[in-house]
Amino acid sequence: MRKAIYFIVEAFRGFYQAKLMTFVSIMTVTATLFLICGVFIALMNIDEVLSRVGEQPDAVVYLSEGASADAVLQAGLIDTVKKMAGVREVAFLSKDSAWNRFESMYGAEMLEAVDENPFVASLDLTLYEGSQTPEAVAELQNKISALAGVEAVRYSREWLDYIMRLRDRFYVISLAAALVILFALHSIISNTIKLTIYARRDLVRNMHYVGATDLFIKMPFLLEGMLQGFIGGLLCVGVLVAAKFLLANISINWYFSYMPFVVVIGVFFGWLGSRFAVSKFLV
Repeated sequence: MRKAIYFIVEAFRGFYQAKLMTFVSIMTVTATLFLICGVFIALMNIDEVLSRVGEQPDAVVYLSEGASADAVLQAGLIDTVKKMAGVREVAFLSKDSAWNRFESMYGAEMLEAVDENPFVASLDLTLYEGSQTPEAVAELQNKISALAGVEAVRYSREWLDYIMRLRDRFYVISLAAALVILFALHSIISNTIKLTIYARRDLVRNMHYVGATDLFIKMPFLLEGMLQGFIGGLLCVGVLVAAKFLLANISINWYFSYMPFVVVIGVFFGWLGSRFAVSKFLV
């Protein structure tokens, strides 16, 4: 028990003796974790959007205003399109259904400035995999576009594939950036602890002379690094909460259920950086 109290007291003493470097280290932990959390939140929200977009049909046939209000013409179009080669399924989407789907996917905020329903009725097409080649799609588009009551035909799968490729590149760039940021965090915490040890080098040397074990000497410094990481993690969570309130008008999932892991990551890198510094300095 006395040892534990001694370790804690010494850790806080290190805080006090290297106030400036400790402050810089904590702010670095906070900023680094905030950047990593920002990348994580962005990636998760992109995944959510892409998963919703991925549920969209392969092609959409937009009906004219007249066809949107003509049930007989709609039934004829559905029957005709169903019989076309390459079409596996056809689903009718009314104007109101189109509004509701857009609202569920992108949030009601996107439609607040709209007075009337701007959407038209449409047919959602699911194509057979073998019919998704550019040639087959172009031929199908030409056939459907020639039908009465059809305003336009849009093939969405090509755009979705392009977005997925961009997402994969963003993943790679984000991972590389996160590794660089974490390395910088590790270096700053290590250097902070090294300066703390250097400022107390006479005490450390005397403790060696009286037979103190390496663990006994290292433990306060390890706790000091972990405490820096802990405070930095808490500050990062606080900044994220503030960001949520500032961006309350934007539909973003902040994934606050993962926030305890932010503090854990801060403590881990505080421990790792201090352990590295101690092992290099105390030989």
